[in-house]
Amino acid sequence: MKKYLMIGIAVVVIAVIIIIFLADTKEGHDKTGETFVVRKGNVTHFTEQTGIIKAQVGAIVKVGTRATGTLTYLKYQVGEFVKQGELIAKIDDREILANIRNTEAQVEEAIRDVEAKQAQYLYGKTNYEREKNLLEKEFTTKDSVDKAKREMDVALAQVELAKAKVKGNREKLKALEVSLSYTKIYAPISGYVSAVSTQLGETVVSGLSAAILITIIDPSKLEMWIYVDETDIGRTKPGVKVEYWVDTYRDMRLSGKVDMIYPQPEIKDNIVYYLAIVKIDPKDTSLLRPEMTTHVRIMVEEKKDVLIVPNNVVRFEEGRNVVYIKGREKAESREVTPGVRDDRFTEIVSGLAEGEQVVIPSVVKKTSSSASSGPKK
Repeated sequence: MKKYLMIGIAVVVIAVIIIIFLADTKEGHDKTGETFVVRKGNVTHFTEQTGIIKAQVGAIVKVGTRATGTLTYLKYQVGEFVKQGELIAKIDDREILANIRNTEAQVEEAIRDVEAKQAQYLYGKTNYEREKNLLEKEFTTKDSVDKAKREMDVALAQVELAKAKVKGNREKLKALEVSLSYTKIYAPISGYVSAVSTQLGETVVSGLSAAILITIIDPSKLEMWIYVDETDIGRTKPGVKVEYWVDTYRDMRLSGKVDMIYPQPEIKDNIVYYLAIVKIDPKDTSLLRPEMTTHVRIMVEEKKDVLIVPNNVVRFEEGRNVVYIKGREKAESREVTPGVRDDRFTEIVSGLAEGEQVVIPSVVKKTSSSASSGPKK
């Protein structure tokens, strides 16, 4: 008897659960919640992506030298700020200075040699003219005239040779001055020293490429790489607005615009991504660091001054998108056409008028669903 009583109680409990479940399924929502006055506002549809902060091209500069010698001056270390144009390192230049002084002396000697050769040329020219005049009066021979002309031509050639020597020494002097300039290294950009490859007193050897001394990074030149899924790349175009934040400043929203989209895809875990590049506003760079992960919203569509209601007001029942209008005695359902939606509001294309009151459900059951015709988030 006790066994049958327990079975009966179990049947009653199951029946009560089924009745409650069916009632919940039929109702779907509590239609007696708070109300919302239909009004106009802005709705922005966005896609959520992941990005990473990177240094722009030219923001990181490896400073080197083409001179070989001992490092005699190194002012900055890692973490220190350097201004563009400041002297940051110097290499022993005594050998180059000695070569410059020697070449300068050779230039002066060559100039004096030119002056001497020019004097010889002028003497030869005068002698030639005299011999020609004497030949006209038959006071000399033609051989003497030819000899005088030959001596004049040789003197002129020696003048030109001496001038070429002066020019060669001057070019050599210019080359030495260029080499001297390599011994003083100035900062090409303003920024922070991120790496030092050598130390004071070490010997720097320059080969086919410049020996790297320090690396400078300009923290104000940053950009964001957004990895856009192939399903969303069609709606992501240069010029669209983006909103992003980083984990260290989760409550701070930063903004920008897509500058370009790389045509070459990247494949990660068998998913195709395309890189969208966003230039970081210089005023925001003080908050960011290279390689930070960003959480990005790409604003693919924006509607302004349209009718809006909260997302949970629009319900999908019996294959239709409906809202419940507040009435005098009870709420009445009305079919609507939803449009763009964001994380808070849904655009109503048709079915409602501004100023009407719709019911905000206080309880949302698992069996109900939101508007199906709106764009996918």
